[in-house]
This record gives sequence, C-alpha cells and structure tokens, in this order.
Amino acid sequence: MNRLVHIAFQGGTHGNYLRFVIDKMSKRTPELQGTPFTDNNTSHIPLQYSKKVNRYHPKDAKPFFENTEEPHVLITVEPEDLLLLERSAPTRTGDFKVDVTQDQVAVTSTFNEHYDWNTKFKKYYNLDILHSDIPKFLMRDFYKLSFLDPSKSGFIEVDKILRDHLPNNTFEFPVSHFWDAEKFSDTLQKLSDHHNLDIEEDKSIHQMFLDNLPWISTQHRSDDVIDAIKENRDVSIADLDTVEQAYLSAWIEKNNKFVVVPMCNSFFSTTGEIITWLEHYPQHYKAMNPNLPTFNNIPNPFHLWNKEK
Repeated sequence: MNRLVHIAFQGGTHGNYLRFVIDKMSKRTPELQGTPFTDNNTSHIPLQYSKKVNRYHPKDAKPFFENTEEPHVLITVEPEDLLLLERSAPTRTGDFKVDVTQDQVAVTSTFNEHYDWNTKFKKYYNLDILHSDIPKFLMRDFYKLSFLDPSKSGFIEVDKILRDHLPNNTFEFPVSHFWDAEKFSDTLQKLSDHHNLDIEEDKSIHQMFLDNLPWISTQHRSDDVIDAIKENRDVSIADLDTVEQAYLSAWIEKNNKFVVVPMCNSFFSTTGEIITWLEHYPQHYKAMNPNLPTFNNIPNPFHLWNKEK
C-alpha cells in the first residue's frame, strides 16, 4: 500500500515516537487515541495506528531501504549526538534494558544482533560477551574509544552508509532535535511541509516525551565538568555515569599529550583529583597514546582501531 511516509532509523533514535507524532497529529490520518509511552521511557506501547505511517530499521546491505519510491524520513546522527545516544540507547532500544552503568554488564544475543558488540569486544579485549559479563572498566574503555574516534562508532558508521544511499524523496531529521522542544517543533513543521503531511502539532505531547527522558536534565553535566577542569575548580563528579566517565576520559586523552586514563572500576571522584593526576603524571610513563587516531594532525601509526589481531 502507498504510505504517507516511511521513517527509517537506527534503534534508539526515536523512530517509534516520530511515527506516533505523525499519525497522531497529521490531518491526513484518522484520529489516534492514547499515547505509546512505556515505563522504560520508550514509545513502544501498541496503538491503533493508521498504517499510513511506516517505520523500520534499514538493512545493513544493499538496497538498505525499502519502498524507495515512496516518501521517507531518515533520522540522522552526528558525532556530537553520541554522548546522549550512548547513555540512553542500550536500555531503550527494543526495551532490552541493558544497564551499562553496572559493575558487571550483561547483554543478550538479541541485543548483540542489533549492535554486534561481541565482535569488537573479542577483537579489542579478547572477551566473548555472550558468555561473560562486561567489567565496568572495559565498558568505560569501549565507549571511550568511540568518543576518541567517532568515525568508528556504530551509530556514525551506519549513518554514513544510509546517507550515501538515500531514497530520492527523503527528509533528514536530526536526532538531536528530538531533545529540544523548539528545534523539534521547527523541524516537525519543515517535515510536514516537505512531505505534505498537514501536521498540527500538540506541543504538550512533546513535553510529555521530554519528561520521559531522565538524562535530559543532565545532558550538559559532562561539559560542565570539563569547564571546571579548564578553570582549575574542584567539584564532585561522583554522579557521572559510565558513559559520561568515558566521554570525560576521551577529552582528557585528547587534550593532554601522552597520558592514558587508568582502567579500573573506580573512577576519579572530583575534578581536583584529575587536575592533580595530570600535574604529576610521571614522565617515564608518557608515550604515544594508541587510542588517538591522529597526533599533531598526522595519522597515528599506533592507533589501535587500525590494528588487526
């Protein structure tokens, strides 16, 4: 059947919610009752959708998209989106509820089918995560590597492939615009105009959506910590979760030559500890950091992403 629009998206980027918004607010669809919000802060509760708005995950091989002759929306991802996506996606995608903040992180084979973490953990840590839990220090390091070199993040790799193979009539909807009420409203209107969806927005619904995202209130916390380090201020960082710790670790390594953040379950508890650690990092331990893709804007020959086992 011909659809008003197809929403193509990666897991965790709010494609189900966008389907609900369009089906609920477009004057070209029948009236839709209820809301799809679950206790896991997702939009996965089944409703009596009109079937005029389709959503799906593109394939990882050609032709990637389906029904390419019909109107599309692609929810896009930028490197600066990774922090919030990585904090939320493991628990939200498919309602898998994978908590990456635990001391031991367990994943299922179904989760791995979506993200294929096992291949990378086997390669870089010699760990089969389908049969062993992931220690917190490896979980932090795994995320740190993607923040150091976003081009190797699964979200970014897939996004690049999809943008290179877009159906002709595709509107690109940045995932970050879901996290800001004003940007969402503006982009939704542009989408409506582009695909002639005749949407009349109910802004109270998007506020409900934002209220269901617990990390929204702390979305700038990591950058505030970095500002404190730059300003030589001592503040507590005990509340940072594992992904935020990884983001901070990547910033430290990018901005301080020849240092590598320690790998252990415990993390710095204050910015003062980090400042002191950097000040007294022993010279005899300083060496080329294999985590960094470049050094002085020159490709790093020791970069571990390029090392094949």
